[in-house]
Amino acid sequence: MMVEGALVVARLRAGALLLGALAVLIPCAAHAEAGGSPGPRRDWLALESDAYQPAPVTPERKPLLRRQRPNTISLGIQGSYGVVRGTSRLSDGFNSGPGYAFRFRYMITPSFALGFSFENQRFNDRGGRPSTTPGASDSVVVMTTVSAEGVFYIHRQREAHPYFIAGFGHASPDIVDKSLGSARANEGLYLVAGAGMESFVRPRFSVDFTLRGYAMVSNVEFTSFAQICVGIHLYPGD
Repeated sequence: MMVEGALVVARLRAGALLLGALAVLIPCAAHAEAGGSPGPRRDWLALESDAYQPAPVTPERKPLLRRQRPNTISLGIQGSYGVVRGTSRLSDGFNSGPGYAFRFRYMITPSFALGFSFENQRFNDRGGRPSTTPGASDSVVVMTTVSAEGVFYIHRQREAHPYFIAGFGHASPDIVDKSLGSARANEGLYLVAGAGMESFVRPRFSVDFTLRGYAMVSNVEFTSFAQICVGIHLYPGD
């Protein structure tokens, strides 16, 4: 009887120890399952739901080229050849001739610049039968212009890119006659529009081609003239 009693007591103690161990381990296992590393099934579910996908990486933005930066200036010089037409005194007896121009441009946005042009254009007499009008024979038109222009660039980030211009200005034409001297004619405001192509051969140096058209009404007379211009632009600064 004593042996059987001892066995019963030992079994009861073992059962109590087992219950105590389970009481401690079960909460710990539940806590580990809630906050610990996920098991294989949870890993699979997380991958299916993109829970472990890496955060998107924003691509690094490339800095603007110098020619695109706002506040960048360029200084240009162009040679030109022009033709004059219309109903004014300027087109009566005069045809075409060479000229030159200075261009200044100030970048406001990466694709738009404010430009200023200072031009000197000559139109030679047509030749042929001399005109009886004073100042229309053996003479030349020397016209100086000052204009403000908007320059709209397309694909400015490329080495070669087109652009469009539009603006207005003031023309001061003088008819210079060998015998009669100089006389101002058809001075007034004009509109200008055109298109061009700029090609960079160095980061601060470009070759510039432009076609420009002008329209002017002065003294109830219409004058139009066109130019083809070729030159360079320099981009000074840091």
